[in-house]
Amino acid sequence: MKARESEGSKKLFVLIAAAVVLIAGIGFFIFSKVSKEQKIPVLTYYYLSKDMDKKVSEELKNRNTVLSAEVFEKQMKYLADNQYHTLTLKEFNEFMKEKKKLPEKSVLISFDNSSKSNYLYAYPILKKYKMHAVSFAVTSKIVDKEQNLDVQKVQPLSEVEMNKMKDVFEFGSHTHNLRDGADGSVPLISKSKNEVKNDVAKSQQILKTKYMSYPLGKYNRETIEALKELKMSLAFTSSQGYATSEQDPLEIKRWSISTDTKMNQFSEIVSGEYKADKK
Repeated sequence: MKARESEGSKKLFVLIAAAVVLIAGIGFFIFSKVSKEQKIPVLTYYYLSKDMDKKVSEELKNRNTVLSAEVFEKQMKYLADNQYHTLTLKEFNEFMKEKKKLPEKSVLISFDNSSKSNYLYAYPILKKYKMHAVSFAVTSKIVDKEQNLDVQKVQPLSEVEMNKMKDVFEFGSHTHNLRDGADGSVPLISKSKNEVKNDVAKSQQILKTKYMSYPLGKYNRETIEALKELKMSLAFTSSQGYATSEQDPLEIKRWSISTDTKMNQFSEIVSGEYKADKK
């Protein structure tokens, strides 16, 4: 009788041990899955202007993509005060390819349509808080020399200014000359694949980059095929949401930051708590 009880106890022990191993395995799988799905907020800015300048400019005052430089500084100060890590494109690329686990509070700061405001306003603020950022440039619009400031207009970035900013900014492609169509079309999706490929290749060569953001967020399957042939590593969309390593690296989601973005929304976005359909 004792032998049977002993044998029964052994079987029970084996079953319990197996259950523990199984639960641990499931837990490890879930933990691994969650780790892989780390969410990174990629912030998109367009143009910065001083509050007083925007109010008197017919070109700027009604555009919600023209953010106050004062508001931008508040946002960057919030990131600094809360110890956020601003990513380089190399770090972000390694995350997307699942080679690197990023710090918990990581954020990528991006600007589309490289403009003089990147140099005038964004650069000194970012440098003050020891941050990194990327600016996606339409390379045909880059000018050789610095232009005199005209607060009434959106002005292009110069090569001179770009070189001065390289301790903070790195530069990616926003195409060479496919940003705007004369007839209101979006050239990146209305041109042939070869035309797109040749244009982006020119921009890629000028900037020595393997990173891009789609002008106006527009692209199609042929666009992606062209980028693959050019060995572009990452491409950013205007679709709202967090970047995860599960996404296609040529279809990365971002959060657009505009005059409609309140400070509480900004803090929710960078914390990973904001929902795309939230108003």
